[in-house]
Amino acid sequence: MTNSNLALLAQRVKTLSTKSSVVKDSVDFFQATVDSTGNGNAIIRFLPALPDEEFPFVQIYNHAFQGPTGKWFIEPCPSTLGLPCPVCESYKTFMNSGNEQKKKLAAVRKPKMNYVSNVFVVKDPTSSEKEGRVFLFKYGVKIMDKLNDMMAPPFADSEPLNPFDPEEGANFRLRVVKTGNFPDYDKSAFDKPSSIGDPQAVEAVLRQRRSLDEIVNPQRFKSYDDLKAKFDQIIGTAGAQLAVAV
Repeated sequence: MTNSNLALLAQRVKTLSTKSSVVKDSVDFFQATVDSTGNGNAIIRFLPALPDEEFPFVQIYNHAFQGPTGKWFIEPCPSTLGLPCPVCESYKTFMNSGNEQKKKLAAVRKPKMNYVSNVFVVKDPTSSEKEGRVFLFKYGVKIMDKLNDMMAPPFADSEPLNPFDPEEGANFRLRVVKTGNFPDYDKSAFDKPSSIGDPQAVEAVLRQRRSLDEIVNPQRFKSYDDLKAKFDQIIGTAGAQLAVAV
């Protein structure tokens, strides 16, 4: 891949990160298995976009929180598509209310942002049956920053590298370390550039890729009115009373 194309990928990352469908985790998604301490590791390879898709990643927002009724609200956020969202509107209102109780609720209802890419599992010490297969992989800003540092190195003495290239990219050592109540990926790092395998092996891997555009297909998202109806049902009477309280 040329440096101009790498610059386009890096610019796409920058564009997405400045923006203010969730795909449910399933057998199609890869997650490194963690032990009883919350630590885990695997070696994966980020893959290029399908021929008819522009970028090897998509950015998604979703809401996932439990309401006063005890029911969960788990829905893709229309802000993924640049559309208004009743939950985001409530979040912003609560954050700007000056009411500490409302601010705490807002933090829970804040849309969560992730990226999704196709990855090839090179090594999984605890789930060898996943090795040699392609999965969707959902990841956050920390891992995207590592990808971007490969495409647009922060130091002049480093050559740009396309981490999504199956022949000239590099394996990614995914290391999960539990920090507090959350997984941390700071120790993850790329190996030296290498090919996935010979041309036949590369072709076999690329055939397993799934559509990323389908993840952000507008048909996967509820309408504004349908989302608001569900949101109102989840927050119930107690939530509605809080919304109008001073």
